[in-house]
Amino acid sequence: MKATIITIGDEILIGQIVDTNTVSIARHLNNLGIQIAEKCSIGDNSEAIVETIDRVVRTSEVVIITGGLGPTKDDITKHTLAKYFGSELEYNATEGEHVRQLLERRGIPFTELNRCQAMVPKCCTVLHNAHGTAPGMWFDTADGGVIVSLPGVPFEMEHLMQDEVLPRLRSRFTLQQIVHRTLITRGIAESLLAERIAEWEDALPEYLHLAYLPAPNIVRLRLSAYGVDGEMAEREIARHFEALRAIIGDNIVGLEGSSVEQLIHEILTAKGLKLAVAESCTGGTIASKFTAMAGASQYFMAGVVSYSNEAKCDIINVNMTDIETYGAVSEQVARQMAEGVRSVAGADYAIATTGIAGPGGGSEAKPVGTVWMAVATPEKTIAVMRNCGTDRSQIISRASAYAIEMLYEELKRL
Repeated sequence: MKATIITIGDEILIGQIVDTNTVSIARHLNNLGIQIAEKCSIGDNSEAIVETIDRVVRTSEVVIITGGLGPTKDDITKHTLAKYFGSELEYNATEGEHVRQLLERRGIPFTELNRCQAMVPKCCTVLHNAHGTAPGMWFDTADGGVIVSLPGVPFEMEHLMQDEVLPRLRSRFTLQQIVHRTLITRGIAESLLAERIAEWEDALPEYLHLAYLPAPNIVRLRLSAYGVDGEMAEREIARHFEALRAIIGDNIVGLEGSSVEQLIHEILTAKGLKLAVAESCTGGTIASKFTAMAGASQYFMAGVVSYSNEAKCDIINVNMTDIETYGAVSEQVARQMAEGVRSVAGADYAIATTGIAGPGGGSEAKPVGTVWMAVATPEKTIAVMRNCGTDRSQIISRASAYAIEMLYEELKRL
């Protein structure tokens, strides 16, 4: 069974907002056993909505639409769907009272525009939106498919998917399983990884599909099986992933959800060790990766974004003479940053980064993308220079990943 996800809104097309709804919906549908045939975004235009629906219902039994259900004139999805199904709008008293009470609790008057939120096509099944004013709508099509319209507000859409849409899809259709499992590798480039596991890949059964998903300093290997016995597929995937350990065991981080920072988190927590971070060009990215994990307070002592030379000297005791002699982007400064923040924070280990994230500031000797990173341990300090690319966001992401990897290599020896 296949599905198409349609997001409606000019704000998506012009890049004013980032569409997160399709990611969440796709994940839910895949877990249910429904394969995504297409994702598309269209503007607030009735003709575009009708043309898109007419096209996608030929290949998808399930169509999920988000957006365009607000109270203002540019929210046309409901009116377009009513016309599409040859239906009229009618007032739903239950939804109207819900809207009135919701607005009352927020101190907002119940106006005619708000009342219109409870106007729904007669032919649809109303999906109660407990977290907002726009109800969802479920339409049965003549050929046995369904079209579902949901609000574009992400948390409202999410609740409606979980509380209303997924249970109805389970009861409506007989679904086959889709299984995706992902193994995360580190410290090996995609091309080299492909060469090393080529024989393993060639031996995979036909029903297992391998995908390479590269990111800074990691490559995800995803095995997928469609329309199979789920338990059997999971056992086979586990067996094939286990066989990889004999080939690239040192490069395996773990299954999806694992990360190098998660492994560091576990080591530091288990051994009662403390960590501090001093960042210049990465601007707090490294610190945020650790503090995003529950329990980081057990080991994370401090994160200093010492962006200016003065901050490097005043806060973490870098020598200004060395900055003037070698430059802020240098081995000497990276080492002092790591040692300084380790000392100031009372940590066992520390990471430091200093570099040129661009787009300006580079030179022939130190082009944009040059980053020095250092790790200070109780016994020593190590520093490495890496060129992390030419795009600012890419440089920050790669430098953060490389620096975290340096710390992990040291902790593995414990």
